[in-house]
Amino acid sequence: MTEELRTLFLPRFAELARSRLTQAIEVANRRDIGATTTTLRDLHALAGEAGLLGLTEIVPFARTSEAKARLVCETREDADVEALVVALNELASAVERIVAAGPK
Repeated sequence: MTEELRTLFLPRFAELARSRLTQAIEVANRRDIGATTTTLRDLHALAGEAGLLGLTEIVPFARTSEAKARLVCETREDADVEALVVALNELASAVERIVAAGPK
């Protein structure tokens, strides 16, 4: 992706990623398993969007979070929910590092 396009789309990506992650963390902390399916879709989209923008540092964190959300949907276990929250926080930190670094 060109620097110009990344400059244009990075702020929108960051805004959407922050919103999705805030919601996902809230859902996980409430143990709202039903809403975790939305989290799963949001994480899948976030990984794809990061990939399209060339934010290769974000993609593994998003995929890991997505896998943990899928596991929560299957097991409904507290330990899996806690692991999801940790992964979501790591993903949120990765997003903030990318945003702070700005366009490349």
